Amino acid sequence: MAHSRSQVLPILAELCDLLDRAFIEQVGPFGSLIVSETRAAWIRGGPRIRASDVETYIAMLAREITDASTREHFVDAARNVVGNY
Repeated sequence: MAHSRSQVLPILAELCDLLDRAFIEQVGPFGSLIVSETRAAWIRGGPRIRASDVETYIAMLAREITDASTREHFVDAARNVVGNY
């Protein structure tokens, strides 16, 4: 994972760690598997060095939530994480 994390600015990696926690809080323990797969796909998309890359990550995670209400709660929580970072 060290190689993968090197493609992500440290501040963005920290934000994504917080977003992962927010996601898991919304969807439950199975969310850790989804987070792992989604993060790997996000990193494969190329170097993550812009603030907008976090928005892409949020959108990728949100797409994994089928229930509209839960998805909305996650997106609200994610925006709160980003806004308070």
